Amino acid sequence: MWKSGRLTGDRIYLRAYRASDAQALSDMTSRDEIYRTTYNIQREFDVDHARWWIKFNANCRRTGTSYEFGIFEKETDRLIGNIGIVNVNSRCRHATLAYYIHPDMWNRGIATEAGRIILDYAFGRLDLNRVGAVCMTDNEASRRVLDKLGFEFEGVARQEIMKDGVFYDVAHYGLLSEDYDKKEIVR
Repeated sequence: MWKSGRLTGDRIYLRAYRASDAQALSDMTSRDEIYRTTYNIQREFDVDHARWWIKFNANCRRTGTSYEFGIFEKETDRLIGNIGIVNVNSRCRHATLAYYIHPDMWNRGIATEAGRIILDYAFGRLDLNRVGAVCMTDNEASRRVLDKLGFEFEGVARQEIMKDGVFYDVAHYGLLSEDYDKKEIVR
């Protein structure tokens, strides 16, 4: 699974971002569909911000607080998403799963495949005990991905986030290492 700096799946691979990914990252993350369906992406994500974020992300990896990767299509090497284990608390051995997929690639199982890869990384390589996840309650596609990955629904935080002056409810999920090992995860 871990080959020359890549986490690999059947159709995709995950790797750390490079400076050369800034334009593709900006183009993807600036899509309105990404902004509307994600918990914590800002509306404006220009190339300068993408460059800054790539450096920030590399520093987070060095300090062990976050491990975010680009999702790349094996066949084309095209950036098609982002996934990561963020807000890592190594003392308590927990973190949060975060992801988004390029809208042109929605409904193709990419998020589920990338999720399986990153959870293997989280529970194996990082030795976490718990991975949490959040999504806006009206994001049914993300909720289905979390269900397929074996996450347990833990509740709704009412009006937890605000976007463009509107409050949104957020669904909270969790997955324990012992449950991940036992569940029949969609692979």
